[in-house]
Amino acid sequence: MGSAMSASSTASRKGPFAGQAVEAAASTGSKATASAGAQTATTKAPRGAVVGAGGVVFDAEGRVLVLHHVDGAWVFPKGHLEAGETSEAAAVREVAEEAGVDATVLAGAPTWTTDYRNDRGQHRHITWFACTTDATDVTLTERTFPDGGFYPPAVAMRLVTHETDRDLLAAVLAAVDGSSRGTP
Repeated sequence: MGSAMSASSTASRKGPFAGQAVEAAASTGSKATASAGAQTATTKAPRGAVVGAGGVVFDAEGRVLVLHHVDGAWVFPKGHLEAGETSEAAAVREVAEEAGVDATVLAGAPTWTTDYRNDRGQHRHITWFACTTDATDVTLTERTFPDGGFYPPAVAMRLVTHETDRDLLAAVLAAVDGSSRGTP
C-alpha cells in the first residue's frame, strides 16, 4: 500500500493469450512485459520479499472490483500466501475475504507480478490473476476496507491510487478481451 511501487509487471502466458505483447494504456506511459510460461506465476520472488496474490475481478457487466483502504488508497484485493497455498488459491481467497465476492480465475488468461514496499517497509511480491464473478455488489467485513465496489474500467482506472495498479489494470484490460471479461 506504500507508494514506492515498481512501474512494470511481468505476464506469464498460456492458452489463447500466448505470444501476445501487452502494452499498458498510453495514459500511464508504462509497459507490462509478456513472456512465455505457465498459468501460475513463474517469476521467483526477490530474497526477503513477502509473497502474495491478488485478483483483478470483473463482474458480468465488465466492471472492475476496487476497494477503498482505510489509509485512503483505492486498491485491488490481495494478500499473503498461507502455508502450502498456491498463488491462484490465495488470490481467490483474498477476494472472498476482503470483498465478500466469490471469484473464479479466468481460464487461459496470463498472470502478472508486481513488486513494491508497503507503508511498513516490507518488500511485497504479488502475483495477479484476472478473475470473474457473478456478484454485482461487495460485502465488506474487514475494517481495513470501509468502501468498495464494481466500477466501469475507466472509472476504476481513475480511482486506483498507485501507478503500478493503473499499469496492472491497463495490462489486464489489454490482455482480456471484453467478451471474456464478463463470462466466468
